[in-house]
Amino acid sequence: MPTAKPELRRHSAEHAGGSKPGASRRALLALAVITVLASPLPVSAQEKVTLTLWHNHPEWKDRVLAILARFEKLHPGIHIDLTEMPSSAYVPRMNTALVAGEAPDIIALNAGPDTRSAAEAGYTTDLTGRLDVLTLTPSALSASQVNGKLYGVPILGSYTVGLYYNRDIFAKEGLTPPATWDEFFAVAKALKAKGIAPMIGPAQDGTIPGFLYMLIASSILGPDGLDAIRQGTRKLTDPDVLKAAYFLRDIFQYFHQGALGTSYTEGKALFALGRGAMMEAGSADYAGFTTTNPKVNLGVVPFPAPPGGKPSTVTGMQQVFGINSKTKHMSEAITFLQWMLTKEPAQMVVDTITLSTSKEVLPSDNRVMVEMIQASKSNDVRVWFEFPQTGKVFSTAGLKAQSLFLGELSPEDFAKALQDTVNPAAK
Repeated sequence: MPTAKPELRRHSAEHAGGSKPGASRRALLALAVITVLASPLPVSAQEKVTLTLWHNHPEWKDRVLAILARFEKLHPGIHIDLTEMPSSAYVPRMNTALVAGEAPDIIALNAGPDTRSAAEAGYTTDLTGRLDVLTLTPSALSASQVNGKLYGVPILGSYTVGLYYNRDIFAKEGLTPPATWDEFFAVAKALKAKGIAPMIGPAQDGTIPGFLYMLIASSILGPDGLDAIRQGTRKLTDPDVLKAAYFLRDIFQYFHQGALGTSYTEGKALFALGRGAMMEAGSADYAGFTTTNPKVNLGVVPFPAPPGGKPSTVTGMQQVFGINSKTKHMSEAITFLQWMLTKEPAQMVVDTITLSTSKEVLPSDNRVMVEMIQASKSNDVRVWFEFPQTGKVFSTAGLKAQSLFLGELSPEDFAKALQDTVNPAAK
């Protein structure tokens, strides 16, 4: 009961010295006061700075917390308050918070237009000269800059997207991962004939269809072709590029049953549990697969290409983490970001979450991440939405994909809808 403990403590104190109870209590009280005054306060008793951080990968939470715990051990005066939420909820909540002046101390945004918009609106702080970024890869540094100024750093790595396959299913069926469109259809038909879902293709929220289109078109265009699209010298409606829209439509028949009603998050869980043989996914998704099913046995290859094309991957920054221009803890926030750029946390990222943006680290013992790095050597193209000229192609592909799959939109009209969003004049 609540009253019992004080009574027990008082009883013990009165009998500890064996003589006058009142004097004994006064002596103990005096000793306690002297001890408190003479002893330095522990960090927890001093004013401890809390930095708020929002992030959009709930499946990474334990792994990110492990990194943050290491930071806090080395910096006991700073606590990072992490809030994880699904990607579908993250963007609207962050946008609302930015406008209302209630965003977290550390602001995580997609590289490209989102990072640029926040910088130009004054939401994030110019960190040029305030962070040592010598360890960043050139692509990571470029993605973090706006008009040559630094507005954040991709501290939780980069991601490369390719074609994952279930090694156990492929071995059992005697199949080899496809490298061409013809091989993809042959493998898909063989799997479907055995009652196995050839591909997990969650299409409810458009994320997977959007990435699929980027991969398919990139296998035709390559980096130079994407540059031509951005510059307006080529179009997504050109006959060779139009084939990407046809291929996206044609592979839908090999998606798992109920794909149109399956979200991205649900789809990843289905694939991890072996409910399908292949899935388009990124290096950042592997952590979620193994969290759902630690025994899952996956491999990864670049996405198949048409005749004359090259199997492709697409790569982007996981997010660029900047500092809220209204934070009351600028020094502590800089300390956190700078530590995240050092080798120890970068190694933790690449070993437990995704690919690193640091030039100094490689996976210690992660076969799948090594395979993804190898896959990216074929024909790696930067994700289209990080460029202002093609920033809306991905989201439009996701929005229009269901109509394409259901036959409500022709491949020609689908490609035209995407091309209409391309703006070569955008900066």
